[in-house]
Amino acid sequence: MREMALKEIQQVSLDILKDVHQFCINNGIHYSLCYGTLLGAIRHNGFIPWDDDIDIMMPRPDYDRFVNTYKSEIGYLLFAAEKNDGRTKVSVAFARVCEMRKTYVDTGVGPWINKKTGVWIDVFPIDGAPDNVKDVKIKRTQINKLMRLMSIARVRNGYQKIYRANNFKLQLKVYCKYLLSFFVRSDIVNKYINLCKEIAYNETNYVCNYSLTTYKDKDLHSIGIMNSYLLHQFENECFFIISGYHEYLTNIYGDYMQLPPVEKRLTGHDFNIFYFLS
Repeated sequence: MREMALKEIQQVSLDILKDVHQFCINNGIHYSLCYGTLLGAIRHNGFIPWDDDIDIMMPRPDYDRFVNTYKSEIGYLLFAAEKNDGRTKVSVAFARVCEMRKTYVDTGVGPWINKKTGVWIDVFPIDGAPDNVKDVKIKRTQINKLMRLMSIARVRNGYQKIYRANNFKLQLKVYCKYLLSFFVRSDIVNKYINLCKEIAYNETNYVCNYSLTTYKDKDLHSIGIMNSYLLHQFENECFFIISGYHEYLTNIYGDYMQLPPVEKRLTGHDFNIFYFLS
């Protein structure tokens, strides 16, 4: 195996996105670039130069259709907890479309799936959120609790890679999580997903991606941002973005056109190691 360079990771991710984009067009499924991928499209017309992944989002009805029908002619595979069978266990509350033939990703002590996969792109569901700020905070507290339990459960599958924790304190933390993982319910992911989609997408004035907790209350938006979509340049291709991208990016990043300091220009995914299989 050979470790992949950043540009190589980006290119494989872009190829997956192109396939997903064409499938969505052919089947009338709405999606938009999101998070750093959307920021990169607006600020750089492509990847943020130091970013190593691609994120897209879909309203829950479109997400459910995509998860249940996506098929790639190129051989990419979709993994989602909603499609778990007796052998494949997905430990995140969103979907990933993976390249499986020529790449491999070592996810270390917290694998999101109990099998080997290659480079992927993330597909996030967008759900309805409470109209009342107090209720939003209550739901967020419930979500955060389940997220912590899910992160503990994931350690069980990756415990054999405890050597990836680079000091004794981190190794001890991993070991404690490993012991705790045996007390986490096996259906914790399904419970998490059901809580995410508790409020139907079109029933309130606000939406949120509850399947990811990184941005907390910044990831709460008026539903109007997703009322329409437009094509925008990303690298040498065009992909869909929400028409309300300015409100979305401002909510999450503030002055999103301002470059961060050099010392903060990091991938944010340094726990993954990407390889070409040959």
